Amino acid sequence: MKKIFAITKEELFDKKWFLIGLGVLIGFLGLYLVNLLSGLDLSGLQAYLDTLPESLLALLGPLDIANPYSLFNAYFFSFLWLYCGVFLVYMASSLVPQEVENNTIDLVLSKPVSREKYLTGKILFLYIFIACLMGLILLFAVAGMASSSMFIEAGLHWERLGALFLAATLHLGTLAMTAVLFSTVFLNTKKTLAASVITMFIMFFMGGSYGTAGATLSNPLRYASTWFYYNPAQYFGTGNFSSFLGDVLVLLAVNVGLIIASLMVFRKRDIPV
Repeated sequence: MKKIFAITKEELFDKKWFLIGLGVLIGFLGLYLVNLLSGLDLSGLQAYLDTLPESLLALLGPLDIANPYSLFNAYFFSFLWLYCGVFLVYMASSLVPQEVENNTIDLVLSKPVSREKYLTGKILFLYIFIACLMGLILLFAVAGMASSSMFIEAGLHWERLGALFLAATLHLGTLAMTAVLFSTVFLNTKKTLAASVITMFIMFFMGGSYGTAGATLSNPLRYASTWFYYNPAQYFGTGNFSSFLGDVLVLLAVNVGLIIASLMVFRKRDIPV
């Protein structure tokens, strides 16, 4: 375990400023949106939304403009995969292949460190990075909500942010673990990044809100996408936790499956040792 934590610690130390910078940047965006929404003319916003095509409205998910939680989710938490996911996929895609391409992985694995411990250390780093990133982002969200008259009037429901933290961490984890799996297959940063980004957008269009609401509901492929199980519009937007436990269990199972697959593939890959 010491070797796993040593690898994790080394990665965290190396990426600490990237973590802080990304968290603060996205956090400030959330804080800005809270303040922006608090000053909106809701009647004017509804009139504007009525002019938008159904396909565009579907991207925002269920939206109740009288509910600040629903509004904030539609413009912020629904797009966390885009704000954070692209950066996470980029980072995860290079963790292993970069050391292969730089011919340094043979030195690392000869310390000695088993392949399983080496990759587990990288994976643990990614989950800690994601959890800390979400924590920073939600700190700004808490500050914005606590100082917003709109949210205060609607009631400050912190349990919704807790649920969001767990679901978003697991959802972003699936994106990072998909990149890790591809990295063990290709051992090449460019190929891994390309495959991961393509998969991410395929999954989004399979399971996310797209086209028309009716098309989304009738889409049988949605169950195969992790986006279908990331539902902040329900538990954060409306406080409906009826499907939360099931969604979390599915996301957790996908994460575990991707981790196991990555470890199995990496153990059999023909790489310098």
